[in-house]
Amino acid sequence: MAQSMKQLVTGFATTVLLLGAIAPLTAAPIVLKEGETTSGFIRNTSPVLRFRNQAKTGAPLESTVGQDYTFNAQRGDSLEISVDVEDGSTLKPILVLINPQGRQVSFDSTLGLLKYRVPTAGKYTLMVLAQGKTRGRYTVNLVGLTAPTQVAEADQVMTNVLKLRIIGCGVPNVAVIKIGDAERCTRDIEPGQYLYNATTKRITLVDTRRELLAQRLQLTLLDQCPTPATSVVQILVQDPNDKKDYTYCATPNRYVSSGLYRYDIATDKLSPATVATTPATPTPATPTPATPTPATPPVTKEADPRRELLQKEYGLSVMESCPAARTRLVVVNFLEEGQVYTYCAQPNRLVTAGEYVYNRQSDRLEVARKTPDCTISIGGICVLK
Repeated sequence: MAQSMKQLVTGFATTVLLLGAIAPLTAAPIVLKEGETTSGFIRNTSPVLRFRNQAKTGAPLESTVGQDYTFNAQRGDSLEISVDVEDGSTLKPILVLINPQGRQVSFDSTLGLLKYRVPTAGKYTLMVLAQGKTRGRYTVNLVGLTAPTQVAEADQVMTNVLKLRIIGCGVPNVAVIKIGDAERCTRDIEPGQYLYNATTKRITLVDTRRELLAQRLQLTLLDQCPTPATSVVQILVQDPNDKKDYTYCATPNRYVSSGLYRYDIATDKLSPATVATTPATPTPATPTPATPTPATPPVTKEADPRRELLQKEYGLSVMESCPAARTRLVVVNFLEEGQVYTYCAQPNRLVTAGEYVYNRQSDRLEVARKTPDCTISIGGICVLK
């Protein structure tokens, strides 16, 4: 009897230890599907997850309760993830997006909305977290995913029909070509938004600024701005590619009165313009088919293929030399014939700060496991170990 009781106590203690060991682990993530609304409920007993506030430079890791979700995305997908809090909930959601390599790539704590252009295909994780002690029910919706069959068709059109080289859509100043429901990006033609016509097998340049204003602001846009334009809504928009201002006019409605405004594409906000400028007025015209012509790369006296690769494929502004303090920089090492070539650049949306090694076989930047023992590099060449 005593022996049996001892075994029972021992077994109970072992169970407690095991439960203590697995308590921090979260339940299996919920799979999100394109266009479907998924309900969630964050309570005090929800899993504890870790994140970093990317809105603050150098912010430490934090922990709070929440729920994680997963989904498979293809390269070029334009994701839009929204979380709506149900009536009666005190929940103030934090949204965190993790890429297939486990790195946090997008963050929001104010809008309940994430927008992200996928540079690399794979399984992504969305964490819906609670700010402070807020709790409650919510719904999450994901749009922008493309099916694998559409991805294969888009790749074939780019390679075999248009003869264009595909690059990641997460870098700036690229041409974005919409092929069916899929999008592909290239730098072989001028930056902008293009539409592929399967019948003519050609692409046409479209005015995405106009479409964005009509969709986001629910305004009826005019073909041309009247003179004078005092009785209409005038909206200034800066194109993210050429950095020029363009003006559009629309009929006022109950939400937007006549006047001059500026629309920020990045933050999706419309605000009164305080200083009048002379923007370029887009002239409406019937789009004509454009045959893509590969751009001739500029000729330099001393071409550096490694530097050009970082600038062209990853949108990095490479420095002339690496400074002593590199903790907040992107540091890329090229290992060639026993020599280490090191380059430094400011991080961007596609490549976060950290140390990487370029893998020539996979044509990818991989997180460096061990920092090369290089004290001084000049022009990317390690001269002192």
